[in-house]
Amino acid sequence: MSEFAMELQASIREAEEEVTRMRLAGDEHAVEMMSGRLENLMRIAGRHGVEARGGGDASAEGRP
Repeated sequence: MSEFAMELQASIREAEEEVTRMRLAGDEHAVEMMSGRLENLMRIAGRHGVEARGGGDASAEGRP
């Protein structure tokens, strides 16, 4: 696995964790901001064929 793929996967995991933390803290503004970041990272992963283990669920929860 390339360094790019490993860094991208790490960034996705961090964003997923941050969304969860902010959701638990009740900070909906931060949830929206980090969900947007997570969506962008997932899009980049898709474009480059990088496996991004199920991150979509974290960004979709609680969003209209």
